[in-house]
Amino acid sequence: MANQNHVRIERLGGFAGFGQPGSHLKSKGEILTSDLSDADLSALDSLFDGDLSKDEPLPDSFRYRITRKSGSSEQTIEVSEHNVPLSLKNAVKDTLE
Repeated sequence: MANQNHVRIERLGGFAGFGQPGSHLKSKGEILTSDLSDADLSALDSLFDGDLSKDEPLPDSFRYRITRKSGSSEQTIEVSEHNVPLSLKNAVKDTLE
């Protein structure tokens, strides 16, 4: 996926503690921005452009760390699971590392 616009997604937290320090459970994925629908691309842009200060997580809920890369530019945000488009959630796979 080098040299193409892509999004890296990590699911964090939840009851199992995905992605926490020392955890062997990882939940991550990647998707090309060209594979997103116009609606999902717009929702993703809104997440990066929006005010995330009021994005309060619920107990034992997941958070998503989303990194988008375009050329040499990279941006990362963390958001509650209810704000993440389904296509991004579906790109995430669980692994044991």
